[in-house]
Amino acid sequence: MCKFLLFRFLLLCPIKIGSGFNFEIGQRAHEHLAQLIGMPTKIQQLIDTYRTNKAFPHNFEPPDRDIFLVFGDAMLKTFPHDLIYYGLEDGTFVGHQLQPRQGMYREPGESGYELNNNTATMGRMQKHLNSCVDEAGGDIPCIMRSGESYVECIDDCNVVLKCPDELSQRNCSQIHDNSANEIFECESRIKWCTSYKIKTFTHNHVNNLGFIPRTAYCVDFSGKPTQTPGENSDLGKNGLGNCYNSNGVTPVHRNISGDFAYCGGGGIICNTTFVGGYQSLNYDPRFRPWYINTKQTQKPNWVDPYFFFYPQQQMGITYSHPIYTTDEKGRSVFTGVLALDFTLQGIASFLTENYKSSDTIVAVVEEAEPNYLIASSTGSTGIRQVMLDNPSQPCPEIDEEDARVQCETVRIPVSRLSQNPLDTAISQSFEAHKNENFPENKLVPSRVDDLDAIYASQTRTFSTEEGIEWKIMILSSVDSHSGDTIMPGEKEFAFLVAPAVIGFVVCSVFLFLFAKDRNQNEFVASDQRLTKAFLLSC
Repeated sequence: MCKFLLFRFLLLCPIKIGSGFNFEIGQRAHEHLAQLIGMPTKIQQLIDTYRTNKAFPHNFEPPDRDIFLVFGDAMLKTFPHDLIYYGLEDGTFVGHQLQPRQGMYREPGESGYELNNNTATMGRMQKHLNSCVDEAGGDIPCIMRSGESYVECIDDCNVVLKCPDELSQRNCSQIHDNSANEIFECESRIKWCTSYKIKTFTHNHVNNLGFIPRTAYCVDFSGKPTQTPGENSDLGKNGLGNCYNSNGVTPVHRNISGDFAYCGGGGIICNTTFVGGYQSLNYDPRFRPWYINTKQTQKPNWVDPYFFFYPQQQMGITYSHPIYTTDEKGRSVFTGVLALDFTLQGIASFLTENYKSSDTIVAVVEEAEPNYLIASSTGSTGIRQVMLDNPSQPCPEIDEEDARVQCETVRIPVSRLSQNPLDTAISQSFEAHKNENFPENKLVPSRVDDLDAIYASQTRTFSTEEGIEWKIMILSSVDSHSGDTIMPGEKEFAFLVAPAVIGFVVCSVFLFLFAKDRNQNEFVASDQRLTKAFLLSC
């Protein structure tokens, strides 16, 4: 057939697109992404208004935990995101997650304290050491494992330096015209950051180290932590229920007393800090990608897709916005980061629900090399389990307790997608567009040998000021047909070719004779217009 001719020239063979190429699909996908990606800005504006109106009386410090959890619950019920949270420079973390429905909280302070330290530091940290919980609800010590990270303060984290972003690092005294207004404007843009180091605990360390846990909580219908029977609200279940520990059997009953920061500070003791807490993790916001990137840039941003700490192995993206306070010197001090998460599954669900059963394939791919998949209507995730010591080999099916086989989850470039038979079409079509520099107003054809099919595809750019650069690709299968086409091997082909061959030979003879005798007097004196016209038509 003539399918091979379409690879570069759509019009060389008669073709048809089964249901017609729908250019509106790209527009709808773009609009959906814009709506989804634009929501964090609206939420940020609401939170700024709440802070201005003193709705958080302690300015996000630990006593504001429950207020933020209730606020976050309302936000997640109104705007379709997975998690809203903030982390502060002192290590505080507060967050509310919708699925599974839970609150999260970490007390301020630094992990990595030595367990056999008899100093006052160990005395202050003792309450944190004994605040972890096992699957059945029993109290266990919070001891770090090898390879885990922790923050080590420089001068008790009281050193305040210019933040690493470009505006903060600018030397305002070197402004050429020495304009007072320009100098003031330059200095007003300087942000100030506390200093600390991110370190990793290894078995080479002499003593074991303890950590401050991030605790997951059952919450009531308003989002406030609870362990009261019949008050736990889980949107994955019908109505309200009881709060259980991670084993799903033992009811949560935690009333640890201590002078925790949540109690209000100043040595105040309470027993409500861990009410409803059923899970403990070693987590500090200050060494997570979303926090580090925002502190580095000092501006709102989207972190490139990464594997969430929880739920584990879930790919997602995070919108982060810096938080500031004004110190006694009038300086704008970086205090922390407000962030919102949603998994890539939210984008994938939109694509699969709308296009999986259609003749159209829609994929969203990162524009930056190596062009990882964001989501696809084929249902492919773009991630794969591979051997830790040999990433080229897939992870075998093993018993979860078999520690001899170690695997890791990695992302797959779109060029290597293979989770669905239609992934080949996505890979080859993307490469075809890439080779033509992603023309947005042009259909680009590509032949997919594995599927014995041809696809016409279009790409659209999706980008934001906060750093997202994606390509939306729409593919539609093309049916080639040869009902009015004579192909090699058919008997009519010889009757069609024979006159062409004879004509070529006759024209060649006339051209030879013309070239041979063109200088003879008869030719020179004759009217050659007709002869030349005949030869030109050959």
